Amino acid sequence: MSARPSEASSAASDPEPSRFEWGAGTLAYVDEGPKDAPALLAIHGIPGSLRDFRYLAPQLVPCVRVVRVDLPGFGGSAPQPAAVSSLAGRASALLELADHLGLDRFAVLGHSMGGATALVTASEQRARVSALVLIASIGLRPHRGLGMSPRRFRLLGHAFKVPLLGRLFVRAARDRYRRRRFPGADAMDARTFAVHFEAIGAADFALIRRAVMGPLPPVLLAFARDDHMVDAEIQEELRAALPKARVLAFDEGGHNIQKTRAPELAEAIAELLGASQSATI
Repeated sequence: MSARPSEASSAASDPEPSRFEWGAGTLAYVDEGPKDAPALLAIHGIPGSLRDFRYLAPQLVPCVRVVRVDLPGFGGSAPQPAAVSSLAGRASALLELADHLGLDRFAVLGHSMGGATALVTASEQRARVSALVLIASIGLRPHRGLGMSPRRFRLLGHAFKVPLLGRLFVRAARDRYRRRRFPGADAMDARTFAVHFEAIGAADFALIRRAVMGPLPPVLLAFARDDHMVDAEIQEELRAALPKARVLAFDEGGHNIQKTRAPELAEAIAELLGASQSATI
């Protein structure tokens, strides 16, 4: 098996997702790479989908089994209340998928808001998670791009479900997404924003701080200093809280470095997975 990721920098992988039917609903996912290679479960941010890793996955699949998943309520996955409204619920959904795929041991990668789910999964499933990759992840406290408290996001998420209020709030929500450079805002309706806002409202910073303090597998922390969503100060705080983590800091790359810095990230991830049996943090 190859020990290095692909050197191609522009290829994208965008296959039709598979569907996993489980007790709480449907999860959409893409499973690429050798089945006997180290497995990496990739978790997108909010808003987002498994397509967020379409440039990173081709860099890794020669030597890594990359499983990309649409979180409940996003992409092709059904919105399940427990998984939308809590990090623990999302972690449970990911474990259901891992069981379905027969992954006894795997690494987790989280981008942006997905970093919180990855952290909680790694913290609570130490026997199964071999490595943790945080890409432009949220940190120990609210960041610049959040704009308001998680509690307010939860309240607005519920408000979107009220027909009259939902229609009134859609225009403002679309403007918010445009300012933050999120694509597809004009196609989103009140139901979509309800899921998104409730999911963002599940950002439990006390739980994230506890997860960071506990034993974790080997960690790769990657970010760009010009990130317009999660400010570099938040990343430096994470860096200080994870002193044994390998840090990959770019001067440029923006918030979506899994796209803009795919080759460099793939190289570091492949190295991390190759060394994932080292001592825990």
